[in-house]
Amino acid sequence: MIRWKWLAAFAAIVIVAAMAAVAQESLDLGAMAAQMRRNQEDIRKYSWQTKMTFFVDGEQQRVDVFTVRYVMGGMVEKMQISSEQAKGQVRGPDGKKLKKKELEAAREFVLEVKGQLDGYLNPLFAEKAVATSKVLKGEDTILLVSRNVMTSGDVVEITLDQSTKKPISATIKTEVEGSPVALDVTFDSIEYGPNYPLKSTTTSQWRGIDLAILTENSNYVYGSR
Repeated sequence: MIRWKWLAAFAAIVIVAAMAAVAQESLDLGAMAAQMRRNQEDIRKYSWQTKMTFFVDGEQQRVDVFTVRYVMGGMVEKMQISSEQAKGQVRGPDGKKLKKKELEAAREFVLEVKGQLDGYLNPLFAEKAVATSKVLKGEDTILLVSRNVMTSGDVVEITLDQSTKKPISATIKTEVEGSPVALDVTFDSIEYGPNYPLKSTTTSQWRGIDLAILTENSNYVYGSR
């Protein structure tokens, strides 16, 4: 009896493993990569509103709101709607107050980091990240993990809904000027339209100070405003 139970358990393991293998093979990464590229290209046909909040060591320092659209050549055009800046003092790791020029230099650095990391959402690199990924499956999600997508040593993780194959979230980790940086994105869908980055957080360090930009996108409209 014990031997038959062991054989039954072994058979169950073999069946589950075989089912997992079939599920893995049924994922067409090439088709998924092409779909990702089309999605990213479709987003560029919209204009939208972006709110960007700048943090220094976890403290909110500035909030800017823009209308955004893509123009010819894939360039982003932003028109500022409003800007608010905190009046409190900002101090560095040594306790000294940061000068206005230093604070602006820190903001420019994290904006440059954000620009580089946003490049991973470019249709070409988004397609490459999917096409070259390794697949890990959860209960309701698919995790795609790829490396060396844009620079040596970078890591891109994309979580997809298993039924729709649409992106739920993504994390990009790499280095800029020797400093570790990261971009965490959550996605939403336009009704009858493409997925888009609903929120993203860019994190980095500058002279030992933790910097972050929280980006929130909304009000997507097809075509230019």
